[in-house]
Amino acid sequence: MLHRLVFACALVSLAGAGFSLRCRWLDHKFKQFSDTSLDLLEKMVNNATNSTEGDATEDIEVDFPHHLYRQASKESAENQVAFTVQVLKEVSALFEEDSSSASWQQITVEKFLGVVNRQADELHSCVSESLVHKKNRKLRMYFKRLLDHILKKQGYSAEAWETIRKETKAHLLRAQRLLSPLISSK
Repeated sequence: MLHRLVFACALVSLAGAGFSLRCRWLDHKFKQFSDTSLDLLEKMVNNATNSTEGDATEDIEVDFPHHLYRQASKESAENQVAFTVQVLKEVSALFEEDSSSASWQQITVEKFLGVVNRQADELHSCVSESLVHKKNRKLRMYFKRLLDHILKKQGYSAEAWETIRKETKAHLLRAQRLLSPLISSK
């Protein structure tokens, strides 16, 4: 009987430990890297010019997926981190597209990609491999719509890239808000 009780206590403590996400990088570096990526996005807008002002461009909107972030916020800590990894990888894929029409300095884009990719890699190491490979299909489709309906349909124009920059900023802010409760205050 005593063995069963000890075994049950050990099992409960191990299961409880599995529910708390411990990720040193998330605790110590995520906010710093997140702020850096947002600063780099701001530098991009400061370098932007309206060289194509007056051009007739299609007014195409892709609704921001607030509902996906609300859904993710109700998930486990590990699932929230996995969701954020997917967001960061999708953002990175967008910024790998041809941004030569944007008036951003290429070095700023490269720094931005470096920061975003580092965030994704470090957060990736905080979650199980199976969760990272389990993609949110609706989030993937949203980013595909950004690519197809904003960038491609508008010929990768400066205006299209400004829309992408604004959407990216919104995603980075929401991801930061999503993960902030998980960051330990040590």
